[in-house]
Amino acid sequence: MPDNFKTVRRQVYWFCGFWFFIAILEFGQDYISAILNGNAFIVVESLSYKLFWLLFIPLSLALNYSFTKADKFFPGLQPFVFKLILILFITSIHLILFSFILFGISNLIHEDPVTLMYLIYEKLSTRLYLALSIYFSLSVFSFVIRRIKPQGKADQKIASKTITVKNGKSSKIVDIVDIKWIASDGAYLDIHTTDKKYIVLDSLKNIIKTLPENFKRIHRSTIVNMDNIKELKSRGNGDYDVIMDDDRLLRLSRNYRKQLKGDLL
Repeated sequence: MPDNFKTVRRQVYWFCGFWFFIAILEFGQDYISAILNGNAFIVVESLSYKLFWLLFIPLSLALNYSFTKADKFFPGLQPFVFKLILILFITSIHLILFSFILFGISNLIHEDPVTLMYLIYEKLSTRLYLALSIYFSLSVFSFVIRRIKPQGKADQKIASKTITVKNGKSSKIVDIVDIKWIASDGAYLDIHTTDKKYIVLDSLKNIIKTLPENFKRIHRSTIVNMDNIKELKSRGNGDYDVIMDDDRLLRLSRNYRKQLKGDLL
């Protein structure tokens, strides 16, 4: 599902960019505060504290992955208690890992570094509520997104299960899964199924609106069911030969290559 993959990848980019933006804002705030108060601005120390925000990137992705696995192992009823434990666990890992990072940096830049236990206690007591509320909010948002998308897909499959083809006074219900490709022949269309061809009065531009996303236009006169493509062979000029699973040869025009971008190209 290339389109879904691109959407997820774009969301991850925005997510990472958001936390980088928050870290940069806090870094700038530290610098301005040091200038206004006449204090020394230690870049390494300031940056080390901004890692608190950047840790949300890998740990939130890990939490979302854990939720996905939980949905598979606990179908039906949502394992609310189990997911709440996961949120608490990831939050604790975040604060403890952050404390270890600060402890390491403190040993590098200070002659009298603070102890690790002090840092863990201090972060658990001052940032626990913040990290926990953020992870909980992200979890609720992720839950809503995961529930919306599958429903949309289910509705699409139900709506696109069959198609009615008309030829004169007669009409027939054809299962979309049986359609292999559709070719334009003047004002008529040749709908090729697994075992039959239907000739109907229609246009490619109109009929493709009633077909699911696995049907792509590969030529100004051809629509193909992607599930029935066996192989693509380049002609060396930007065009391709589309070899169907029944060895039928169709042509993919260079003008329609974008239709298959990410699917087969």
